[in-house]
Amino acid sequence: LAALGRLVAGVAHEVNNPVGISLTVASALERKTAMFTAEVERGELRRSTLNDFLNTSRDASSQLVSNLNRAAELIQSFKQVAADRNYSDQRTFDLGDLTEQVVMSLRPGLRKHNLTLNVECQPDLTMNSYPGPYGQVLTNLFLNSVAHAFPDGRPGTIEIQVRESGKDNVEIIFSDNGCGMSLDVRRRAFDPFFTTRRDQGGTGLGLHIVYSIVTNRLGGRLDLDSEPGGGTCIQIILPRVAPLEQAAE
Repeated sequence: LAALGRLVAGVAHEVNNPVGISLTVASALERKTAMFTAEVERGELRRSTLNDFLNTSRDASSQLVSNLNRAAELIQSFKQVAADRNYSDQRTFDLGDLTEQVVMSLRPGLRKHNLTLNVECQPDLTMNSYPGPYGQVLTNLFLNSVAHAFPDGRPGTIEIQVRESGKDNVEIIFSDNGCGMSLDVRRRAFDPFFTTRRDQGGTGLGLHIVYSIVTNRLGGRLDLDSEPGGGTCIQIILPRVAPLEQAAE
């Protein structure tokens, strides 16, 4: 309960900043639009006024999208931790197809980063598990790499490999060739609220959520391998049929 209280306070504080900025920008854009409309109605519109309005609208739109995306990410993280763990039904699905669908939703996030995302999926890997939590695992791993592995706009590559592991399991390898982790960071990477970017708005929930979903929800295990300057590799082993006792919790 104490941890949840800190989480609520932290999320409320962090959400307030981007939402407040968005409100200020939206109000300024509203006033600018009203002034522009009045000039058009009076027939006094000049090319310089039009160009100024277009530039203002473009800058305001960019700020609104950036800040509202930040608020949405924080709220989603909070919902993931605080919501009932039975938020997704167990069903049968093809792991390769689902992975490709998740990756498709992630690719737009690469446009503003100099990163390449490569995916290699073995076909015909049928699972009877939880597709929603699996998608959240991939999403959190991806966002963690983008945020931490490639500082200062450094170019790099993120790779996802999905394949069979014995008859009853599958193996997901998520790796990047980024800056890697020190021994201290590696030891604490899955701890709740641990982050190396607290000053930049990090909540320290991303990898903790990954660990919780893999071990509790999907009945699997994971291993982290990383060295400073040597990139990061996370191996996840999942049963093709999620344990029944996990579904009952």
